[in-house]
Amino acid sequence: YVTRTKRAEAITALNTVALYQEMNMAEYGQYDTLANLTANVGLANPNNDPNRNYQIAVNIAGNTFTATASPTGSHVDNVGGSALVFAIRSDGQVGRMNGASFVSDPELWKSLRP
Repeated sequence: YVTRTKRAEAITALNTVALYQEMNMAEYGQYDTLANLTANVGLANPNNDPNRNYQIAVNIAGNTFTATASPTGSHVDNVGGSALVFAIRSDGQVGRMNGASFVSDPELWKSLRP
């Protein structure tokens, strides 16, 4: 249950980033970096929590974004020998990263909902 709780925190953080990305798009006409979301639309930086288990990152590519949550600190979340990195894209797809590639996996996300 501890792993499930930590994973649920990761997807909650990613859903929050996606929400703020849409707010930024509505106000400024573009998706933006995590730092700019914090400065421009009031996102509380999820990486400021010293007890976090995942590092949140945002990759902007043209008019799209992919936000990721990677295990950090002493938290290890491996599946099949590789770190489980959660991801959400600007088109609403949710899943995980396989190296640099996005893999749609909505069932993984659904399994973490209460």
